[in-house]
Amino acid sequence: MAKLHSKLIWLILIILLVFVAYLYWVPSQKVDGRRGGAAVAVSTAKVETKAMIRSISSLGTGIANNSITLTSPTSDFITELNIREGKLVKRDEVIARLHDVEERARVTELQGILVDQKRQLDRLKNLATTQATAQQMLDEQQTKVNTTLAQLDIATAQLAEMTITAPFDGYLGLRQVSQGAYINTGTAITTLDDLAVLRVAFSVAEHYLAEIKVGMPLAVTNAAYGDVRFAGTVSAIDTRLDPLTRTVTVHGTLPNDDLRLRPGMLLNVNLVLEQHVAKQISEKALVPQQQKQFVYKVSADNTVQQVEVTIGQRIPGWVEIIGGLEEGDEVVVEGIQKLRSGVTINRVGG
Repeated sequence: MAKLHSKLIWLILIILLVFVAYLYWVPSQKVDGRRGGAAVAVSTAKVETKAMIRSISSLGTGIANNSITLTSPTSDFITELNIREGKLVKRDEVIARLHDVEERARVTELQGILVDQKRQLDRLKNLATTQATAQQMLDEQQTKVNTTLAQLDIATAQLAEMTITAPFDGYLGLRQVSQGAYINTGTAITTLDDLAVLRVAFSVAEHYLAEIKVGMPLAVTNAAYGDVRFAGTVSAIDTRLDPLTRTVTVHGTLPNDDLRLRPGMLLNVNLVLEQHVAKQISEKALVPQQQKQFVYKVSADNTVQQVEVTIGQRIPGWVEIIGGLEEGDEVVVEGIQKLRSGVTINRVGG
């Protein structure tokens, strides 16, 4: 009985040894078969040296460089209206006049009074040199002159309010009133926008705040013009962040001589944070292992070797190669899961 148990034990050990040997033999046969048999179909690409542009995208809104609504500073009838909708006007050009007969008459009246008061003041100054009693009269007359001057300043300002002019060069918007109409203080007459330069306001996450500088290049696109890119620069960065979204508002300026961009437009903004020349490969070529990165480099005999690489910055779809590869080296980008060092490959696709 003891001999039977001993034979069974030896039989089980032999079977286990055969099974272990089989487990090691089959994978090596598969690898040997790949090495000496059919090549593995993969896609490859070469290491390229080109500009690496790191940028961020955001949605922005077009804003006129200068923009106001022209309103009436007082209440009266419109006697003159010079609104050519959508047309360019120059600074100080008259947009509208209000009925100003009373204001003009008041200015003329005060100017006449002031002339007479100054004449009497000059006469009293001459008397004051010889008569001590004339000094009091001189002081009283000087007070009258000063009072009239103040009243004239007020009347002149009121007269000026009756004429509405353009405070800067710009394009007039739609007319909101008609000539001859009676309008109240604050009534909107039209809008005026300086469109020669368009500003774009957009938000950027606080993560990028330290990298954004005034003068950095940006580009915008709009659905109305398809893929046409409008170039500009960062002109201002807000001093405060939004405490809810943790974003900072950035303004850019865009030349707009052709007036294709308008205030209120939804603009797709691309802000370039950094641009430099670097060796690059597709992100799909990387094989991460723990804290390291590897690629399968293609040799002259169409076999591959796993090579460790040092990577730098990443942009969507691409990664910078700092070490481990040279420009022109060929690496596998698709079919990596089938590879091991020494396997022969067959290039397919792009």
